[in-house]
Amino acid sequence: MRLKTYTAANMNEAFALVKQELGADAIIVNTENTEDGGVRITAAEEEKDFSFSEKEEVFPEPRRRDFDDSRIRESLKYHGVIKQTREKILANIRQEYYDSGEKDDKVLLERCLNKMFGYYKMLERKHPFKLFMGITGSGKSTAIAKVATQAKFKKISCCIVSTDNIRAGANNQLQAFAEILETPFSCAKDAQSLYEKAASSAERYELVLVDTPGINPFEEKEVSLISPLVRALKADVIMTMDAGRNSYDSVEIAEIFSKLGARYLLPTRMDLTRRIGGIISVAESTGMALGAAGVSSSIVQGIAKIDAKSLARLLLV
Repeated sequence: MRLKTYTAANMNEAFALVKQELGADAIIVNTENTEDGGVRITAAEEEKDFSFSEKEEVFPEPRRRDFDDSRIRESLKYHGVIKQTREKILANIRQEYYDSGEKDDKVLLERCLNKMFGYYKMLERKHPFKLFMGITGSGKSTAIAKVATQAKFKKISCCIVSTDNIRAGANNQLQAFAEILETPFSCAKDAQSLYEKAASSAERYELVLVDTPGINPFEEKEVSLISPLVRALKADVIMTMDAGRNSYDSVEIAEIFSKLGARYLLPTRMDLTRRIGGIISVAESTGMALGAAGVSSSIVQGIAKIDAKSLARLLLV
C-alpha cells in the first residue's frame, strides 16, 4: 500500500488532488486541519502487481511541490481584504500555479486579478453618458472634474450636467472647475429635465458627465432620490468611493449602489491610504469593474489607470 499526503485550502480541492494522482479508487486514511485554515489528507493506493523485462524502463513520477501562498495571504490580510474575497483569490492563484507552473507571486496575483475582475476605459464613448454616484464626501464632484480634464487632453468634447440640488454650494464648486476647463456646465432639477438636457447635449458632445447628489445609502429617502436619475438615462453608472474606507463598510455601501445600477468603481484618495482591501473586496463582491482612480489632489494629474498589474504591485508591497 502506498501512502501520500496532500495539502489544500479546502476539502474539495484536496479530494480533487487525490483523485487526479491516485485515481477514484484511492482510500482516504486520515484528514486534519492545518494551522493556516486549510486541510491535509492522507490517502492510500493499493499497489498493483507488475513485471517488466530488460527492454522496459521505469521512470519515477515527478512529485508536485505544494504551493506556498504565505506571502500573498499575509499581504491580503494586511490590506484588509475581507475573508470571502481573500479565499477566492487564493484559490484562483493556486489553480493558476497548478495549471501553468508559474512560481512568481506577483505574476500569479496579476493573472488572478485579471481573470477575476473586469476593467473599463473611463473615456470609452460607446455610451456617451457617464453618471457618477457616491456617498456624501466621496470625492465625486472632484472626480468628474478630473475626468473632464482628461477628456480635454484627449481632445474629446464633453459637458457636465449636475442634478445635485441638495447641497448648498455643490454646483458652485463643480461649475468653477468647468469654467476653468472651458467645459459647458448646466443643471437639471429632476429626471425629466436630466433626460432632455442629456439628449440635447449628446448631439453636440462626445461625453456627457452627470453629477448626482451625494447620499447616505442607509437612508431609504435619500436612496430614492437617485433611482429616477439612473432610469432616465442609458448610462455607464460609476460609483466613487474613498479608497481608505473600512472593507466591510465599503462592501455594504457598494452593494446598495450596485442595486441602484452602479457597474463601475472609481476609488478616490488612493494617495492617502496604504491599504486597498476595500477596493479589492468591493470589486469581487459586487462585480463592479475597475479602470481609474483618484491618486492626487491635482485636477490635472489627479487620476490614474487601474489594471491587474498595478493592483498586484500595490498589494505585494
